[in-house]
Amino acid sequence: MKRFVYALVVTISVLVTSCERRPLIELSNTHYVRVYIDEELKNVTCGFYREDCQHPAYRSPDIMRIMLADPETGVVRAERFLRNKGTDEKGTYYDGYIVADPGHYCLLAYNFDTETTVISDINNHHKAKASTNEIALQLRSTIPSRSQQKTQSKTGPKEKIVYDPDHLFAASCGEVYVPYVDYVDTLRTENGEHFHSKSLVKSYYLQVRVKGLEYSTSSVGLMTGMSGSTWLHSGEMDKNDPVTVYFEMIHDKKSDDAIIYATFNTFGKIPEMENELEITFDFLTVYGEPYSEAIDISNIFSTKEAIENQWLLIDHTIVIPEPPKIKDEGMKPGLDDWTDVESDIII
Repeated sequence: MKRFVYALVVTISVLVTSCERRPLIELSNTHYVRVYIDEELKNVTCGFYREDCQHPAYRSPDIMRIMLADPETGVVRAERFLRNKGTDEKGTYYDGYIVADPGHYCLLAYNFDTETTVISDINNHHKAKASTNEIALQLRSTIPSRSQQKTQSKTGPKEKIVYDPDHLFAASCGEVYVPYVDYVDTLRTENGEHFHSKSLVKSYYLQVRVKGLEYSTSSVGLMTGMSGSTWLHSGEMDKNDPVTVYFEMIHDKKSDDAIIYATFNTFGKIPEMENELEITFDFLTVYGEPYSEAIDISNIFSTKEAIENQWLLIDHTIVIPEPPKIKDEGMKPGLDDWTDVESDIII
């Protein structure tokens, strides 16, 4: 019995000294919050270059994460996942309740169900950042223009090729005051509005003409000079994170001028790299030989179509070589080459 009591005392002492002490939160400090999302996405839900082309799939987010953080350190002090989804005259929204101590906070909300877009430093308002992963090595080895690249080049580190990101809706408010209340109130912006989120990702429609497209079975695009990440609280892309975005092209052989096209997503174009922008198309041909062509598109983002509609219409024609002809070599016996052979057959 004494051993049992002694063990119990030791266990309690360990728990008390090892566990982090957290401030108690009054359950009465409950606050209603609503976050709208802007689903007017060019080349995804509106603003298509061609109505008859294959449009990218889209679905509204399933869940939003909302967090209140310390304005100085950015450390999250309270969070909640908003699963309730509704619509009204202002659009689609997600709402719910969050419990927090009275005080001043930074608020951040974003959708929590993306597949390719990943969030780092998720528990810090100032550092939370969205990015995508690099493509698999097996996939990179199948791209003719990139499969022979070394890990380290003479001019610098290897090219970072990434998947294009999913749309990420984010709302940020740098000053939210949470008062002490004994009833459920509503958190709002300084203007008394509910919170509104917009996508941190842009969708560009890209197309180019191709002669000899019937000789190709598939193709991919590689867009250089893009930013690989963006901060959630400001929505600003990281200009020091240049990447190449990988995406698959769609073949349209039915039109008078055969084209390949795609809608790809990006966190944005790095301004300092406006003279180094390049798109590479890698084709797999029906006769087994790969074909690649790189096109300088330094000025295409400054065109009216690109600025207003996010359309990248490349004024160029790619020419895929015809299949090599089979040479007339080898044995081609004719009737004159045959001779009569007589022999006895034993039955």
